[in-house]
This record gives sequence, structure tokens and C-alpha cells, in this order.
Amino acid sequence: MIRPRNGKTRHCRFVYNAAQESVQNTVQLGNSDLQVSRLGLGSLQWGDTQQGFNSRFNEDQLKEVFNTAVDGGINFFDTAEIYGYQSMKDGSSSEQILGRLAKPRDQRLVLGTKFFTVPWTNVLIGGGFRLGRQAIIRALKASLERLGLEKVDLYQVHFPFPAYSQEVLAEGFAEAVDEGLVSAVGVCNYDVSQLKQFHSLMAARNIPVVSNQVKYNVFERKAEKTGLLQLCKDLNVTVVAHSPLQQGLLTGRSLEGGSDKATKDEVTVLKLLQFIGAMSGGKTVTQVALAYLMGKGAIPIPGAKSVEQVKDHLGALQFSLDENEIAVIDERLDAFKS
Repeated sequence: MIRPRNGKTRHCRFVYNAAQESVQNTVQLGNSDLQVSRLGLGSLQWGDTQQGFNSRFNEDQLKEVFNTAVDGGINFFDTAEIYGYQSMKDGSSSEQILGRLAKPRDQRLVLGTKFFTVPWTNVLIGGGFRLGRQAIIRALKASLERLGLEKVDLYQVHFPFPAYSQEVLAEGFAEAVDEGLVSAVGVCNYDVSQLKQFHSLMAARNIPVVSNQVKYNVFERKAEKTGLLQLCKDLNVTVVAHSPLQQGLLTGRSLEGGSDKATKDEVTVLKLLQFIGAMSGGKTVTQVALAYLMGKGAIPIPGAKSVEQVKDHLGALQFSLDENEIAVIDERLDAFKS
């Protein structure tokens, strides 16, 4: 048992149960018709030469990653128009790669991309200067062309930016839905007040906001502490967690003498995750960290550049953490955050 700081004794079960292997692996994305896997896959680094594309990894390897993910039960893939923009002229930006990889698959896949709200995005990816709702439609059509689609499942505001008012964004995204170019609308990096406003504007147009993609992981729980998670639950907005492994810190490599720098407190938490994983049938720190987010109702979207990485991610779909295990992790985190 573990005794929290409040003095109350919490009895920790931490007994592996084979029944944990049978878990529901798809969920409804907000108030939409989209059924997505509880774990998605991000493609931030795909096509990015600064992250090693065509030096440390290439499209053939990403094809193996993608097919392994789909075969393992992942159907939700996240990209953005600026991901891998360095390789766009060569036809190998993140959207372009994802579009090619998804095309031959028979499975029903859910693809999400994003509108970058910075007016001078054209400096990176071409096109005109961005102002007004028509710029949203033009950017969307360019994304569809790169993805090889006539309609994208999820179109998201990449982040709020002063040049684009919420009203203009709502008008542009509503037009995208009305034109049949988008199945569902989401946002990214919205705080409580921003989400309330955008949700209200879209509700006035009878269009739900189905997701909010935010930075969320064991070591980054701002979404919880600010009330954002509760608001998303109240509004039926699914939380999609980017950076779920905190740039590799939550893989546990630092426990094995890796190069990741972890503080003493972080090592304490990593060892707790390692212990819970061992008691859950030999799960890795990565898998426990992802299961923690899924236990909170979020959909983590870790990135992967190798088959080994994606197989590790997929292991998180084979079990779940109970409320007691999640509470123990939270208590340990609260103990050193305060």
C-alpha cells in the first residue's frame, strides 16, 4: 500500500488481470459519426529533414510504421499542412506521405489535418497571404490535394492567433462543412475561454466542435488543472493529447542509462510507472504513460519513426489502468509539483 501526504491509506491492487487484455479500443470522436481508435498516431516529423527524414528514416520505413499501426488497431492519424513542409516541393510533406500510405488500405481510416492561422504561412508552403475565411477554404483544398482526398474526416484550427478572430474561423470552418469538404471540426491548443467561445459560435451554426488537441501527458497536466478537461467533457469535446511521451522522457530511457535528462522527482514517477507496468503483465513505461491518458478519456497521438516504436505504442491498447492506479500516479505527481 501507498500512504499519500494526506495521511489516508490507499490500498493498491497492482495485480495483473488477464481481463485487462479485453478492452474497447474505439471511441466516438465528440459528437460526430467518426469512430476512432483510443490511440492515434501523429506524423509531426514525417517529411521533416531537420528531424532526420531521408537521413535517419525514410518513406519506406514510414510505410512499415503506418501498416504496423493499422494492422495493430490504430485508425486515427494526425497531420498538418506545415508538418514536413521542407519536403513539400519533393512531394514528401507529412500530408503527402500520409495520403499515399492511406490510399491502398481497405480499412476505414480517420485522417485529421489542420489550418495554420499565421497569415504569412505562404512563406513556408506557398499560396497567398492568409486573411479572411476564403483563405481557410483555399488552404483546405490544398491540404485535400496533398492528401489525395475529396473530403477530410477532421479539420482543425491549429492554434488561436490574433490575426484570425474566432468569428472568422467559425465562418470559414462552417463553409468548409457546408461545401462537403470536411466531416467534422476540431481545434488545437485552445484554453477554456477560447474553447467556450468557438464552441458557441459553431453551435450557432449547428456544427459541433468534436475535439481539442492539447499538450497533455503525465508530466504536463495543465489541461486538468485549468478545468479544460472538465469543460471538454461537459461539451462532449474529445481531448486529443499531443506530446504524450514528453519528447521521449516518458519512454523511460533515462532509467536505462539513456540520454534523456530526468530530474530526481521525474525519476521517482518513472519508477512508479515502471512498477505499475511490471504488475500489469510486463508493460513498458511508454505503455503505462499512454494508458494513463486513455484512462483519463484522452486520445494520445504519439509519433513514430520506426516499427519498434509503434509496436511499443500498440501495447498500450492491450490493457488499461484502473482508477486506483491512476490516482496513485496523480498523488505522486501532486506531491512533487506542490
